[in-house]
Amino acid sequence: MPLSSSGYDPFWLFRWPLSGNVNERITAPWFSPSLTVNYAGDARIEDRVVTEIASYGRQLGWLIEIAIALAHKQDLHSEALRHIEEAAAKIEKIKKEVHPSALEAAAEALDRLERDRPAEYEKLLSERQRKERK
Repeated sequence: MPLSSSGYDPFWLFRWPLSGNVNERITAPWFSPSLTVNYAGDARIEDRVVTEIASYGRQLGWLIEIAIALAHKQDLHSEALRHIEEAAAKIEKIKKEVHPSALEAAAEALDRLERDRPAEYEKLLSERQRKERK
């Protein structure tokens, strides 16, 4: 039987859940506020950059470290410069993966059109060929 501060608690059986002295930390995701990120650029690229390469805070930290070194006319022998260079190369790779060339995008679109709507595909080809003859 649970005891009260005075010793015995005759009503211990009639307590509701969480009505007593509860001091547990509850950290469940459904208690966290919802976070919406409004990216300045392409959301697909920015999401991959912050999840695969480095958070905005980490990227900003590298840039601040470099800016301070430059402001004090110090040599840039820091790891920050190496991190920035590596991140830039990885970001370029992601951009190429997310945004294929115009030719690749057109070829994909034509393949989809041919597969999903063959009549419209044939009509488009006929129109393009007619334009070329003029």
